Amino acid sequence: MPHEVMKDIYLIRVPLPGNPLKNLNTYLIKGAERSLLIDTGFNIDSCHEALIEGIAALGVSLDDLDIFLTHVHSDHTGLIGRLKTEKNRIFISSTDLLVLDRFRSALRWKDIEEQSIKYGFSEEEIHENRSTNPFKNYLPPKNLEIEPIEEGFIFKIAGYNLVAISTPGHTPGHMVLYDEAFGILIAGDHIIFDISPNITRWSELQDSLGDYLNSLDKIFKLHVRTTLSAHRNPNGDVRERITELKEHHMLRLDEALAIIKTEPGLTTYEIAARMTWSIRAKNWIEFPLTQKWFAVGEAGAHLDHLIQGGLIEEYEENSKLKYK
Repeated sequence: MPHEVMKDIYLIRVPLPGNPLKNLNTYLIKGAERSLLIDTGFNIDSCHEALIEGIAALGVSLDDLDIFLTHVHSDHTGLIGRLKTEKNRIFISSTDLLVLDRFRSALRWKDIEEQSIKYGFSEEEIHENRSTNPFKNYLPPKNLEIEPIEEGFIFKIAGYNLVAISTPGHTPGHMVLYDEAFGILIAGDHIIFDISPNITRWSELQDSLGDYLNSLDKIFKLHVRTTLSAHRNPNGDVRERITELKEHHMLRLDEALAIIKTEPGLTTYEIAARMTWSIRAKNWIEFPLTQKWFAVGEAGAHLDHLIQGGLIEEYEENSKLKYK
């Protein structure tokens, strides 16, 4: 059932079955005439049922419910096809709208597979990923009317003035919402308190980790009293958490650099296999493939940042990208 976390702002927990994130924290801001839903859940029945039940419990009609998507990932966008009516509106950053359109193209996934081979994945893993990748499998349908917004767009609802702030890193066009007067930050996946957000490689970004760290600095400067995060425990001290997240990535960078200096000539996949991960698996071989995908992407983001800093070099050998 919905839980009121601030006046007229309700948390609806949407389960994410079989996903280590466990749940999505969606937020519904209930206005006198129109309401705003922030993020949705995977495009699967269990997510849809939980969300619809929460919306109905608040007495809100879908026709009167606009939707803001903090970013492109399918646990946030997946259900928009089931929630869209002729009278409501859906918003996302212009950057992530382009990313969403690309990910709904078979050519994009072909490019990803070709790049993944260069990173060190096997053909067998590529084949298995086609049926297990949640981002790919739970995307919303095409041909939905989604409105692109830019930084500075304001949602005025229930007495709040929520300003969209660009925070690239987790995705190229991730956005948070911030109300300065109330000190509210609706953080999406930019800041999560119980786990570190996955920062992966994106073809749209040269240095996604660098962008993420800069985005953390951007939010650190804001006066935030209440943070509403998209996963796990939604609340915490945002500045303290930003400090922890930056320290976490510094340690990861040091670890990746040490691996390369000890064993130059490894692929991204091989470097990820040697890094430390918080997961219930005895070794790299036992990693679930989806988690391997996240780990290799995150290792790659750290390698890209090291390249930008001039600390390592990337080169191609036998159709594989390697590092020294």
